[in-house]
Amino acid sequence: MIKNQKREKSSKPIIGITMGDPAGIGPEVVVKAVTDREVREICHPLVIGSEQVILTAAKRFLRKTNVRKLVWVEEVKKSTADINVIVSSSLDPSKLKMGKITPLSGKMAADSVFCAAQFALSGQTDALVTAPLSKKGLHLAGYDFPGHTELLAYLTAAERYAMMFVSDECKIVLVTTHLSLAEVSPHLSKKLILKKLMVTHEAMQRYFGIKKPEIGVCALNPHGGEEGIFGNEERKYILPAVKSANRLGIKAQGPFPADTIYSPRLVKNFDCILAMYHDQGLIPLKMKGLGEAVNLTIGLPIIRTSPDFGTALDIAGKGVADPRGMINAILLAVKLIGKVRSQI
Repeated sequence: MIKNQKREKSSKPIIGITMGDPAGIGPEVVVKAVTDREVREICHPLVIGSEQVILTAAKRFLRKTNVRKLVWVEEVKKSTADINVIVSSSLDPSKLKMGKITPLSGKMAADSVFCAAQFALSGQTDALVTAPLSKKGLHLAGYDFPGHTELLAYLTAAERYAMMFVSDECKIVLVTTHLSLAEVSPHLSKKLILKKLMVTHEAMQRYFGIKKPEIGVCALNPHGGEEGIFGNEERKYILPAVKSANRLGIKAQGPFPADTIYSPRLVKNFDCILAMYHDQGLIPLKMKGLGEAVNLTIGLPIIRTSPDFGTALDIAGKGVADPRGMINAILLAVKLIGKVRSQI
């Protein structure tokens, strides 16, 4: 691994950006986002993936755009190209089928993440922004990970990590991520919930400068279990975790019924909400519309963000994908870099 390189705090950061699954909208939203004027003003965007895939996307979805292949990350600082790419895979993209996930598309997407993670870990890039990839693609390529979050935790050897979704209105962290509803309860434990509370507390301090964040905790069952009538997870796991967190100096409250904690009266009291499962946290957030929130992986030794949408295979290749979510993910990454640099 290359030794971590230090940069001046005032220098414009280099953002490593994966191309996502080449069979989905990843390449399209990437080329649109990295050529956005606001993005280029505040950072050096560097795409990591297949040169041919990005070149094809640029020709198809943009006008008069030049793509340059780089060998070294630092070259991006002096490049005048509209899009700069470092090749992460030698696989032939000619056999890709737009809108169809295959072992090839999954392998190319994974290779992009592997390469980009190494650049971030070594300090060559200041943050990692990932375009959407397919969980099915990962599995077809032979990687047994539920998604980006778990893959990056593995690659960075992170023991405590979580998915945080950041929007203007609120921040939401998930205890469990990509599980069926039937699997959620068996996965819950006091230890797991406490770990998520701890990493949330630390992230709110590090990334958002809130010294004593207020964390609201969702119940799992309707009406918070109604004293055990509708389930005992609240009494068995969630409340004990909240109490343990309080003893550690973490200002957590709950559990609150999930159908009330997001009400304007309650949500304004918290800096962050801890939800027990995916849809419990994401449905309230996405009611504002896709692209409005950014996925931030907390607990990693690197800064990693991503848009809040998936591969959108139904519109892949049609030129109608909205890059706003990708742009927002890049902008948040740059903002977090500034916050972290200010603490050094």
